[in-house]
Amino acid sequence: MTRVRNADEFVQNFRRAKSNYDRIYSPLIAEVRRQYAQRGSAPPSSVDESLEAHNRIYVINTMLEALNWRLNTSVENGLPNLLPETPVRSIQRRTVRFLDYLGFERAVDRPLVIIEVKRPSEQLPKLVKLADSPSYAEVISRGLAGGLLAAEWNKWLNDLADYVRSVTEQTGRTPRRVVLTNGKWLILFLDPYDAFLEDGKRSASRILVFENQHEIENRAMEVFRHLEHQRVLGETHELEPGELLFFVLSSEICRVMHGLHLWYYEDPGGYKPRPAIKVAPVLFLQSHYGAWLRLEIPTNDYPLPHRRSELQGHLTEVDRAAQNLLRDISDRLGRHFVPTSLSVHYEQEGESFTVFPGVQPHYSRLAVASGMEEYIVMTGDKTHYLMPEPTVQNCPYHDWVKSNAEGKASGSATHSPMVYPRSFFCSPEVHHCSHRDVKIAKSTQITAGNRDRCGNRSGEEGQAFCEIYRFETHLCCRTCVFEDVCTKANEVFILPCRRTEG
Repeated sequence: MTRVRNADEFVQNFRRAKSNYDRIYSPLIAEVRRQYAQRGSAPPSSVDESLEAHNRIYVINTMLEALNWRLNTSVENGLPNLLPETPVRSIQRRTVRFLDYLGFERAVDRPLVIIEVKRPSEQLPKLVKLADSPSYAEVISRGLAGGLLAAEWNKWLNDLADYVRSVTEQTGRTPRRVVLTNGKWLILFLDPYDAFLEDGKRSASRILVFENQHEIENRAMEVFRHLEHQRVLGETHELEPGELLFFVLSSEICRVMHGLHLWYYEDPGGYKPRPAIKVAPVLFLQSHYGAWLRLEIPTNDYPLPHRRSELQGHLTEVDRAAQNLLRDISDRLGRHFVPTSLSVHYEQEGESFTVFPGVQPHYSRLAVASGMEEYIVMTGDKTHYLMPEPTVQNCPYHDWVKSNAEGKASGSATHSPMVYPRSFFCSPEVHHCSHRDVKIAKSTQITAGNRDRCGNRSGEEGQAFCEIYRFETHLCCRTCVFEDVCTKANEVFILPCRRTEG
């Protein structure tokens, strides 16, 4: 089967499936029911269920295929299995129950998505006692927390919770997505752990509801971004080195890259807050199936020092830990790995980059509870996002005073670390940039019109061009590991200082 490559193709396939169903199969179903009605009776439940199965076959299956989930047990174009009527032993009932669909990653037998289908006639949920006008996501959130919903919705949500908990207990991993749909509306649980496991918060913000076909089509980018197979598959599996051999074979690894787990937060300080950053080395492994594994040892993190004299020691310490992690993983897999550069990842691995870009926000419960911002940063064949020295020497624009004398200074002087704008380094340190044009270019929005000129970027439309802009706005580009990636977009991003090649 031909791979669906974007949300536009998804919409076309979904619309065609719905049109065929409404034009061909729905009238046939209506005719069968009309014949039973003439006899003075409703269709037997077995006939009714058979008729409703047409919706699953002709609409749901096509929609899943348009999201690159395939209903077979063989790997096609790197895809995992999507199995209908999958048995799972219920931890609630202690019997075997059957999931409508279970998608899992073939390489490591990890559950990816649970999909449950209801009849086309079923309606979205309503609260029995309605004192306000909540959104459907809020209604579902309250139902998950014990609120009384109309019709069979409490039972359905309870069943979903049982399925998720049973699969989690059986595999040791929580599925990444859960879907409930009738082919007309679609409910997408972005965080099944939060929604269904016992210590989840049932957050409405992690539930997307598409109320009808029109919404599914109009918000196709959201459906595709959150539910398309490669996007779900491409999310990193967080493992410690000791777990690795349980989940992947050495022969299945095709790529290795260094990276960082990064935490950004504000240090209250004495008189005013200042930015604080901690990092921990991680190692990314990519399988031939397209899945990413993220290896890290959750024990040591390394605070980024503000003193210039301590920076080299920090970089050396992080590099040593990263190289030790690489050696450890190589020893466990019995292979020598040479990390891939960021340039290769950004330029030659378009599909791989789409599902796992260079910088991703991360949302651990600990970081959210403590008010930290958290990111996963790829660094390729380097071990830090910071370089010890700029690749262009003696640039005057590290110094705000010199920049201002030329009429090129960016805003007001930054003589100490700042939280707004976010500037960890300050003038005249070599890791700081005071040039106005550079600041404007880095902060310019990615749009549909300029994306081709920008090249692959981690940000979505409306976000800044700079890859690390969310936690650092004034870093000198010549000291950033993304320098080569960003300067390749030389139609839109030109630095005032020039590198001497050769």
